[in-house]
Amino acid sequence: MKLGEIKKPVVYMCNEFALDNDLPTYSGGLGILAGDVINSAATQHFPMVGIGILYKGKEFNQHITAEGREEKRDSEFDHDTSFLRRTTIDAKPLTLELEMHSQKISVKSYHIRLSDTAIVFLLSTDVDGNPPDWTSDMDALYHGDTSSLIRQQLLLGIGGVKLLKALEIEPKLFHINEGRPAFIIWELANDLMKQRSLTFSDAINAAKDQIVYTNHTLVAAGNLKYPAETVKWWAQPFATKMNVDPHELIKDGLTDSHTFNITLFALNSSKKHSSVSKVHGDFCKREWPNQEWVTTTNGVNMDRWQDSDFRNKGISDEDLWNLHSLKKRELLSSVIKRTGFGYDPNRLVITWARRLAEYKQPKAIFTDIQRLKKIVANNDQPVQILFAGNSHSADPHAKSIIEEIIKIFSTDLTGNAIFIPNYNISLANHLTSGSDIWLNTPKGNLEACGTSGMKAISNGVLNCTVIDGWTNEVDWNGIGWVLDPANVSTSFYDFLESEIVPLYYEREDGVPKKWIQRMRKSIEISVNFNTDRLLGEYNKLLYS
Repeated sequence: MKLGEIKKPVVYMCNEFALDNDLPTYSGGLGILAGDVINSAATQHFPMVGIGILYKGKEFNQHITAEGREEKRDSEFDHDTSFLRRTTIDAKPLTLELEMHSQKISVKSYHIRLSDTAIVFLLSTDVDGNPPDWTSDMDALYHGDTSSLIRQQLLLGIGGVKLLKALEIEPKLFHINEGRPAFIIWELANDLMKQRSLTFSDAINAAKDQIVYTNHTLVAAGNLKYPAETVKWWAQPFATKMNVDPHELIKDGLTDSHTFNITLFALNSSKKHSSVSKVHGDFCKREWPNQEWVTTTNGVNMDRWQDSDFRNKGISDEDLWNLHSLKKRELLSSVIKRTGFGYDPNRLVITWARRLAEYKQPKAIFTDIQRLKKIVANNDQPVQILFAGNSHSADPHAKSIIEEIIKIFSTDLTGNAIFIPNYNISLANHLTSGSDIWLNTPKGNLEACGTSGMKAISNGVLNCTVIDGWTNEVDWNGIGWVLDPANVSTSFYDFLESEIVPLYYEREDGVPKKWIQRMRKSIEISVNFNTDRLLGEYNKLLYS
């Protein structure tokens, strides 16, 4: 089947795609979600074309030194010898051109076919002969100054539209995730002016009708603001082609005469908008009341994240516990391989694993170290704490958080706590199936959705969580434990002492019957949080 023969696909554009453990085109939850969505499209025979950026993975891997400091190391992934395929036309490598301020920028494309109806293209300006700044833009996700970030967005949006035209793929519509791909409207409008002889105003409105937008986060890192004059300078070549003032191309993103907001621009450049959970939807409606919002709660791809044996509703308590114990041993092997440290897998294992950002409050459970130490170091009912998470290149404080946590683990909690480096797809799979408790501690109203806890419950791992994002949509009574957002540490300690630890170690015929009841309920509710359901809602509410 030729690349252009996917009929009327939805074009799913995202700055991140987590498609493979070692492919350095993802950084966090956004990339995992994008990978899950398009994998669901593949298994559901839904026509979808993903478009992202092929980053080289500078500082992609996390390493912890003997002194407990975080170091970032470059990925060794080789695009040209990997499972990726260079995109070709008539057996010749495809090269696109972006015209920017009298410069012609060459763009190459690689792709991975997931099914006959789903394929992901990854664009790159790491091409011989390109200006050094365009080449270095491909080093890593979210690296670079304002102009570098804008160039990457132009590559994703403008380059993505040019790729589709070159391959003769006719989209049903464009789904942009976060605001970064939103500059596609310039290329779409320019094409419409030429193809249909439309005025600029009519072309912009017609282009909007081809675009839907999802806001994925409440934090500033995902809702970028740029100096208006900088964006205007980059808009100039497109304005010249359309014979308009560049102000006309950027005005929909201006919060004032000096500030361009990419989220506002994406909202004003699309016909439909979606949030990623019910509570996030409420926030979006308050923040942008003049826009119409559709609420769709994120999910995870069960084929990627759930062990298929957990789908067997007829499995006995003993077999379910044996399966869980196997997953715990597999996690232990992964921890030893990465750290050199081990623990008794029969211990109660509590895991905190996600991007290390301040609003996720990774240090929240360490306010009373002596009380925590007394709980976890109980020889009769010991607890093992596991932590994992990468720092964000745009958040210099995150590295110090890691070092603080490692210091606590190597002193006060030594023997009962391990920091596991290089949090990636492989480690996430082991953690979300081999832990007993999944700990979630964000500040309220900042976690738009979150999906790691969804992966955990699908494997019978119990949630202990602050209510925010998707966790707001579950009645956790008899399933997990809800932390007090105003006093996370104390409520966590209280639950450990009074309920969690005793329940885990309570055995009937060698298995923790009451704990297993909660495991079953967790697995049961996980069916509500999968990307097959999410894709169906997208199709009904956004795509139709």
